[in-house]
Amino acid sequence: MQVGYRFVMIDLDGPTPIYLQIVAEVERRIAAGEYRPGRRIPSATALSEEFGVSRRTCVDALRVLRERGAVIGVPGRGTFVAEASERDE
Repeated sequence: MQVGYRFVMIDLDGPTPIYLQIVAEVERRIAAGEYRPGRRIPSATALSEEFGVSRRTCVDALRVLRERGAVIGVPGRGTFVAEASERDE
């Protein structure tokens, strides 16, 4: 399913690391229900194309999201929004 998103500006010259800006935007989308629990989110490659940054930067953002419990990685399937019960633990 394709969903249109508002234009998100990444501040390349600001003090906040780019990967953390992406983390904040993905967390905003989860909180807003744009990315629903149990559903796949865009891959690092797709995020890199959307935000105009390197794939490595997006891999770092996805790692932080996993560490925070916001998403889970499923080998061979992708990255999914964690269920609310998993995020609260």
